[in-house]
Amino acid sequence: MSASVIFLILAIVFNAGANIFMKAGVMAEPVKLSDGIIPFVLSYITNFKLMAGIACFGIALVFYTKALEKFNLSIAYPMMTSCGLIIVTLWSLFVFQEKLSAVQFGGLFMIIGGIWLLNIH
Repeated sequence: MSASVIFLILAIVFNAGANIFMKAGVMAEPVKLSDGIIPFVLSYITNFKLMAGIACFGIALVFYTKALEKFNLSIAYPMMTSCGLIIVTLWSLFVFQEKLSAVQFGGLFMIIGGIWLLNIH
């Protein structure tokens, strides 16, 4: 497996992790937007899960830019977003106990099919 493939995989994992951490953060302690700017900023800074999510976005950015050195953007971006969507959806279903309709499941399978089609040489 080439380094650029590993970079893309790490970018996908960290990007999905960022979204998962941010959801977990706001579930545990909602952001206090209506209380003014200082409580709003403090609600971010003091929320470990939100901060972990922001850090994961930064790490994902580093790996993604490295992956873009070798991958076409027209392949890397759909892979990044769709694989991340699948990871986040599965986490949402099994950990956050969120529900999906049959139509939403159909859409998820269409995304998986699209990823497969993108990678046919």
